[in-house]
Amino acid sequence: MARGAGLPQSRSRQDGILRRALRAVVLGVTFLFVVSALAVSCALVVYTAWRHDFPHGLFALLFAVLSAQIALNWFLWKDDEE
Repeated sequence: MARGAGLPQSRSRQDGILRRALRAVVLGVTFLFVVSALAVSCALVVYTAWRHDFPHGLFALLFAVLSAQIALNWFLWKDDEE
């Protein structure tokens, strides 16, 4: 009877390892998207400032603010899951 009790426990360990691995992959992929959005938005702000392009500069600033908000929400989501 003691042998049968060990099987579900090892299976739950494997499920836990798989869940942690999938969570790490999801966090990594979303982190790459967040970092790329921040990099692009910062580049747009610098580019529009360099060109003195006011109408497109407003879009670049809006995009930068939204990207920063997404980055902050990503860190809150990451900490909330732990």
